[in-house]
Amino acid sequence: MKIALFSDVYVPAISGVSTSTQLLRNELINKGHEVFVYTVKDPEAINDDKNIVRLPSLPFISEKRISINVNPRTRSQLRAENFEIIHTQTEFGLGTLGRSLARSDNIPFVHTFHTLYDDFTRDMLANWPRFIDNSAAKLMRNISRNFCNSADEVIVPTEKTSYLLKEYGVTTPLHIIPTGLALGRFRKAAAEEEQKKKTRSMLGLKPGDTVLLYLGRVSNEKHIDELFDYLFKLFPQMPQLKLVVTGEGAALTRLKKRVKSEKQTDHVIFTGPVPIEEVPHYYAMADIFTSASQSETQGLTYVEALAAGLPILVREDPCLQGVVDSGYNGYYFVDEKSFVEGLDLLIEQLHEDRDKLSRNASSSATKYDVSHFADKVLNVYQLAKQK
Repeated sequence: MKIALFSDVYVPAISGVSTSTQLLRNELINKGHEVFVYTVKDPEAINDDKNIVRLPSLPFISEKRISINVNPRTRSQLRAENFEIIHTQTEFGLGTLGRSLARSDNIPFVHTFHTLYDDFTRDMLANWPRFIDNSAAKLMRNISRNFCNSADEVIVPTEKTSYLLKEYGVTTPLHIIPTGLALGRFRKAAAEEEQKKKTRSMLGLKPGDTVLLYLGRVSNEKHIDELFDYLFKLFPQMPQLKLVVTGEGAALTRLKKRVKSEKQTDHVIFTGPVPIEEVPHYYAMADIFTSASQSETQGLTYVEALAAGLPILVREDPCLQGVVDSGYNGYYFVDEKSFVEGLDLLIEQLHEDRDKLSRNASSSATKYDVSHFADKVLNVYQLAKQK
């Protein structure tokens, strides 16, 4: 099949959507399909692969970019490709372009819903009057409902997302397909002991440090402040405990200022964004992955961490059902008390049998292998073509 993917974010940007879109593209090509990706221009994108088409864009909220007006020539070029499937990854920008093409040329149209906007708008507008927050949340639900109902089939990563879309009023068939990951590179990094030491040394970490890692978008909806609230109380008692924050986003400058003002620079290390090929090494050098986010639709970074052999300590959320097996590969927390308890248990397990805990983590990620994911997506494409 000749397939067009439309996304407002793509590598080298670090996000679950960019990772998911790239992995789907690569696996569909491996299975013999011709795939184009239409995405935004990104100053960081230098050497794109074949059929990655970047369209003009502008900076948007939370370090995102959004496409701007597409000229008639580009639209004509799109129509000339005679795509058999349009698959959008966003409800905005490039997503609306993909939908427009599907409608005008009667092309089967599949959409993947990635982002729960209720949490996103609440955190982005936390300092605005409540009526603005409520109005924005209602608007985002309406946009989500209308876009999903315009598709032939909709893919969601979790039962939680499916339930919420039904609550929004989505009537298009929903297919729950956990996003697949290419796990090999994370497992390979976990086995590279010398690279682990090199990465830790580069970050100024000592051999005896216990390293927690947050990796992902550094924005308000990720609730990194909650991790700070808990850890800043623990650092005086646990001088070897460190937190590495890897990624970029709208909250980065503010969080750096908070760490400096509260005199925690010896314990919190900000790496900024790292090249995508280096990401597995950042997982591998850490001891525990942590996140307080409740705005995930699946938590791809959690699975990446597991694949790299990291146990995880993360905020409980319905989207993580089946990801965390308490005591086997990590723990949930819901408040400060459960965070501290989970951290203590993981540190104890690491001391007792680090290799066993790492094996447990890695094996629990196997079910998210990308080849299974692509096969399920292809089945949805066939359903869309039958309509």
